[in-house]
Amino acid sequence: MRDGPQIMAEARFEEIIREYGKLLRHAIAQTCPTDMGIQISDIEQEACLRLWRAIQGERNLTNPASYIYRVAVTATIDAVRRVIARHEEQLGPTSDDDALTERLPAADTDQSPDRVAERQQIAAIVDGALERLAKNRRIAVEMYLQGMGSREIADLMGWSEPKARNLVYRGMNDLRKDLRANGVDYD
Repeated sequence: MRDGPQIMAEARFEEIIREYGKLLRHAIAQTCPTDMGIQISDIEQEACLRLWRAIQGERNLTNPASYIYRVAVTATIDAVRRVIARHEEQLGPTSDDDALTERLPAADTDQSPDRVAERQQIAAIVDGALERLAKNRRIAVEMYLQGMGSREIADLMGWSEPKARNLVYRGMNDLRKDLRANGVDYD
């Protein structure tokens, strides 16, 4: 027999899924690479499981939309990492170097260690610049960078469309200034 807290947790979970299920699916679909064979429904199930654990653990979700977005993105990233790890395990070492060389694609200059390291450094600078943005601006900019428009951001966050547009505009402006100050200039 289920007790009171269990029933309340189930009701809260169902309410959140009803209200934010579309955001969850959208965030996963936006961040999930299409060329890796990952099923969006599998990631959605994992994200729902994480959300259920948080609610069951009596975590207070003061901003459910933001929390669900983070859960969706981290579940997607974890799924991508698992696929990459499985792929690397399948390649594995072989004793026949010639056969291995034939299976590997030609070297891509964009994948050279220098370019990869450079992109990682730039990504770290961008992450730092995003962290320095005011909270609402950061949320708006992150959603904008995921491909959402100001109307969609407003709907998801419970803001007016002009507020969402203003937060994106000012946040992107702050982000550009911070990146330039840190040596990241782009065209």
